[in-house]
Amino acid sequence: MEQQKGAVMRRGMGLGLCLLGLMGGTAGAQAPPDDAPTRARHVEWKGPYFLLGLGVEGYTGKLAPNLDPGLSYGVVLGYRTNDYLGVEVGYSGGASNITISESGTPGNPDIVRNGAQAAVTLGLSSLRLQPYVLAGIGVERYSVRSGNFFRFLDDTGGYAPVGAGLRYQLNPHLTAEVRGSYSFLFSQDFARAQDLGAGDGRYLGVLQIGGSY
Repeated sequence: MEQQKGAVMRRGMGLGLCLLGLMGGTAGAQAPPDDAPTRARHVEWKGPYFLLGLGVEGYTGKLAPNLDPGLSYGVVLGYRTNDYLGVEVGYSGGASNITISESGTPGNPDIVRNGAQAAVTLGLSSLRLQPYVLAGIGVERYSVRSGNFFRFLDDTGGYAPVGAGLRYQLNPHLTAEVRGSYSFLFSQDFARAQDLGAGDGRYLGVLQIGGSY
């Protein structure tokens, strides 16, 4: 009898030790390293950066039927004071074909746009894949190529861009991002005959890649 009790106790102790070992192994497998959550949720976005961009832009409102979507390009230099808040200045250019609907009107001139803008960006997280929003103000020069067309004239005017984007840190020094924006146009006499209103503006979608330090 005593031997049977001893055998049962030994088997019970062995089973208990096995269960403890399994529980400990499971807990160890589920518990990440101490620094894993930090790596997963945070990267360093602070510091200076530059971006080169290429995309497409088009016009809305009364401008849309007369200006085809065209190529857009630009350069951005910026600085993030922390992982969220940044300021930037940049060059923005574009070219659009004028759609001529009047019969017998010769030529098909392009409008070339060259502008400079300043903007504030606000990151919405500190993740490696970071969404952000932006707002700014700029000035630009419109040049009508291939001769003047009575609906459009060379002109200098202002605009106010607002937008959003998504940036991804490929490594600590290389970043890629997509950005979309809408620019409210004001004092735009380049399209004097269009009688522009509040719904007339320019949209932009661009892919950008650059570095940070």
